[in-house]
Amino acid sequence: MAEVKGLYIALLHYPMVDREGKVVATALTPINVPDIARTACTYGVRTYFVVTPLATQRRIAERLRDFWVKDEKWPLRQQALRLVEVREELEQCYREIEEAEGEPPEVWGTSGRVGLPYPMLGWEEARRRLRERPVLLLFGTGNGMAEELLSACDFLLPPLRAGGYNNLSVRAAVAIILDRLKGEEHDGNGRSH
Repeated sequence: MAEVKGLYIALLHYPMVDREGKVVATALTPINVPDIARTACTYGVRTYFVVTPLATQRRIAERLRDFWVKDEKWPLRQQALRLVEVREELEQCYREIEEAEGEPPEVWGTSGRVGLPYPMLGWEEARRRLRERPVLLLFGTGNGMAEELLSACDFLLPPLRAGGYNNLSVRAAVAIILDRLKGEEHDGNGRSH
């Protein structure tokens, strides 16, 4: 894997859109905490932030993380779950990354929606930029990030599918996107081979 600046990911639970298009805070899906942590560890992510404004949901995420971090029977999961940090708001993540890296991160959003009116990065350009500065990569839950969040990103990455069926779990999307960004070999479309 190519050497890169710090790559950080955040799984966001607010502001998300529900099925009716309303802005909501989504509930934590417990399996996302350890599964995404394992993927993040595999691809060299520095920190995996779980971000929710709901105190009860933060406590659940912290308990899940702590369960695996304290369980010495599973050292690989323990290693992965040490990447997890639970935060109330996205701004906290941004500040922590800026402090750790000595410069602010570029913020990249992800969405399954096509035709969004925001700056897009192709996969090759994204891999190049990863070598130049820290990046905070945002993943949404529910029916995706609200417009206010998408519009605040420096760039969006391309949807994983531009047409046809497009309803991946966030765990699958994280794995595919991290592989396209940091996998060993890529074709011109960002797919590993």
